[in-house]
Amino acid sequence: MKILSMTTATNHLSVAISEDNKLIAEKNEEDQRNHSEHLDPMISQILKDNNLTLNDIDRFAVAQGPGSYTGLRIGITTAKMFSSILNKELVGVSTLAALAQGVQADGVIVAELDARNKNFFAGIYVKENGEVKNLVEDGHYHLDELIKKAKQVASVHKLIFVGSDIDKYRQEISDLLGNDNFMQAKDVNQVSAKNIGLLALDAQPMDPDEMIPKYLRRTQAELDWHKKTGKAYGPDSDYVEEV
Repeated sequence: MKILSMTTATNHLSVAISEDNKLIAEKNEEDQRNHSEHLDPMISQILKDNNLTLNDIDRFAVAQGPGSYTGLRIGITTAKMFSSILNKELVGVSTLAALAQGVQADGVIVAELDARNKNFFAGIYVKENGEVKNLVEDGHYHLDELIKKAKQVASVHKLIFVGSDIDKYRQEISDLLGNDNFMQAKDVNQVSAKNIGLLALDAQPMDPDEMIPKYLRRTQAELDWHKKTGKAYGPDSDYVEEV
């Protein structure tokens, strides 16, 4: 099975082609912040470099969230369009699971993206026989809550943080843990399309029309809508005002 995987969830743009669990090629671009302009040309180039076309792809995979609201929409819209037009399979992959997949060291993995003000998009994982397993579901956590959950599942295992640099929180994490049994992962702190492809291999395909970003917290539009109307939060369609 040939898989074209992509991530626009962070400032790191990544596209990869794999066949089953073997990587064919990967292209990466960091900190350009214009994924909308670069994603399609990058896809075209990686296909051309490997003498492939979109029709040769069996499954499209994309980082479904969490991440940048705008970034997620770019990647998901592109993957949905390809899947729908070409009638090919579509898979959404957790951004945090993809980060965890890249870690090779032994330990309990805290995959996280800094959401500011000591808040994180995070999930806690462990790798067993090369397979990533979720121990604490992806969510939006304050640092105190995240470390509390990590202590509950880590026991004596070393905690490995992957994603955003946690150096500025090092002393606070040490105090909350009650020890220094944690580390920052090395060289794998960007979301990689090749890891999305690996996770997508055994994932369940979904209807392109039903795929939506997993933001893991309310968008500003939702918060404004709730404040304006006083209504309870509902389906996405409720936040579109008719004109």
